[in-house]
Amino acid sequence: MWMFKTRTMLTAALIGTAMLLQACGNDSQSTEKPEIKPAPKLSNDATTYAKAAWQLINEVDPLVYHKEVDQLESQVRQPVRKLSTEWRINVKMTDSVTEGKYAMCRKALTSLDIWARTIIENGNGLSQKQADYERDKLQCQNAIANPALGNTDPKQKGTAIANMQ
Repeated sequence: MWMFKTRTMLTAALIGTAMLLQACGNDSQSTEKPEIKPAPKLSNDATTYAKAAWQLINEVDPLVYHKEVDQLESQVRQPVRKLSTEWRINVKMTDSVTEGKYAMCRKALTSLDIWARTIIENGNGLSQKQADYERDKLQCQNAIANPALGNTDPKQKGTAIANMQ
């Protein structure tokens, strides 16, 4: 009799667990499968980041010039820091391609972020921060306009330097 009760309770527990698991797994409202997106393709090419930086700079710097304080954090600082961080993570001097003059575009992103933060905080040295940004933006523009100076294949670094002289 004791064995019968144990076996009955065990069977009931197994059936109950199976039904519970099946009920949890079946959502009769939703028959859609979740969308699986491919991972973003990472690049160690500074050219890609420099061009993205140049585009972002030209899209958002009017907000900084017009001192749109309510938009600076979300529209300028966050995207600038995100791109700059991705650049620092993905483009390393040991990768197949090095930054060269394209580093000026990353520097322009940093200067833009500093200038926007200074405006938000109503800080000192606003005109100097703007001048720093404008200098760095001009250097980025020069790097974009002269791509031969931007990326240097480490294997041909000596050749590229000799060609510049």
